[in-house]
Amino acid sequence: PDMVQDFHVVRCFRCQSFQVQQVKKAKKWSCKLCGEKQSLLKEFGRGSGADCRRHVQKLNAMRGAKMEEQEAHTWSLW
Repeated sequence: PDMVQDFHVVRCFRCQSFQVQQVKKAKKWSCKLCGEKQSLLKEFGRGSGADCRRHVQKLNAMRGAKMEEQEAHTWSLW
């Protein structure tokens, strides 16, 4: 069998960003954005690098929309 690299989608507990990481034996990874080292707690998807990147873009877009929604909601309270 050819060794196809497995990638998965993880989320940083500190900055909440989704990102693609290579699947490793060690359940440790560090965030590409804030550099926080952490244990793998939850996987949000797994597959080829391209699939994972598409998934991350979708998740981060949804996350952005949610944050805007929350901000809009906060503003409407005033």
